[in-house]
Amino acid sequence: MKHFVKYLSVALLLVSLGANAQANKKPAAKKTVAAKKSAPAKASVASPLLYRKWVSSYEDEKSDGVLVYRPDGYGFPPSRGRKAVSFQKDGSMVRFDIAPNDGQKIVMGRWERTKLPNTMKVTVQGSEIDVYFVEVVSVGKDMLKIRRKMEI
Repeated sequence: MKHFVKYLSVALLLVSLGANAQANKKPAAKKTVAAKKSAPAKASVASPLLYRKWVSSYEDEKSDGVLVYRPDGYGFPPSRGRKAVSFQKDGSMVRFDIAPNDGQKIVMGRWERTKLPNTMKVTVQGSEIDVYFVEVVSVGKDMLKIRRKMEI
């Protein structure tokens, strides 16, 4: 019994010393996955990444008013219809709205830079002329985020 108590005391002492050593250690710097990811997408009306067809990705949207688009050809889940937009470097654009038959209704338009950074004025010709402003929140290889505004 004496030996058992002696071993138990030594074991408790070692456990206690190990716990104190752990408590006095500085926590190691955490390596985050985010640090390994590529740099965040930047917002720019002049980015060459903007000039392509972008398809609405409402699955990625939150309730903050930012519209999210993915490049044409992205592997979306099935949907009855998706809006899209295509910006061209020359200032022309095509908006692909959803038609009543769930097909695409093509609306031609123009865009131009404004004095505000990352903001463009959009004019489209449908049954009426529609003018609004678009703030490019971010644009990257795989995602475009914009916020539509009626005035600036």
